[in-house]
Amino acid sequence: MSDILRDAVVNPVRDAVPFLVITVLWVLVMLVLYGLFLVTKPGNIIYDAWVHATVFVVPAIGFLGQVLQQALSGQHRA
Repeated sequence: MSDILRDAVVNPVRDAVPFLVITVLWVLVMLVLYGLFLVTKPGNIIYDAWVHATVFVVPAIGFLGQVLQQALSGQHRA
């Protein structure tokens, strides 16, 4: 494999793998906690949509911030 291909494809993919693994694990943990939230809530309580959305929106903001940070730091390494 040529050095140009390695620099253009392999290295960025290798750098992204830890972030992707952490993201997948965090999404799984988040879904398990959300499932526990739904299973343990009293039956006579109905939550508005914003309560359910906060489970996913707040971590999504963190994920987007991390992706932006990774993208910006990737530009500085080049």
